[in-house]
Amino acid sequence: MEIETKYFSNIQYTDDEVIFFKDGLFGFDNYKKYLLIRFDNENSSLLCLQSLDEKNIAFVVINPYYFIKDYNVDVPDDDCRQLEISNASNVLVYNICVVNDTVLKCTANLKCPIIVNQDTRLAKQIILEDSSYPFKYPFSKFINKEA
Repeated sequence: MEIETKYFSNIQYTDDEVIFFKDGLFGFDNYKKYLLIRFDNENSSLLCLQSLDEKNIAFVVINPYYFIKDYNVDVPDDDCRQLEISNASNVLVYNICVVNDTVLKCTANLKCPIIVNQDTRLAKQIILEDSSYPFKYPFSKFINKEA
């Protein structure tokens, strides 16, 4: 199949690449189907979460473990059941970013990660209730950690 995207023009995809959010994302409840598209074929730390329902809905997401090795996500049991998670090694975690005109003004939402069961392709955005992770984690901290 083919879809017109916000950042990549038209791309081909298959049904087994589609990620399904039963509840949608926070603030985007009506948009359920997405693709994860790499910005760079060599790297999976920065991706685009592209809606299949609306071409202009696309989010820049990061794999937080490339930047914060000790990032800890405790997925509640109810969410594990909803996502049909039986093995933690099949779980992918992403964080939505707010992109601004310079990298140093960009942030990542570490408080509300996206959890994906890579076997079932079911996904959900959750809130880490008992964590100190911020909604707006500055990219400047990622850069400083790499230095």
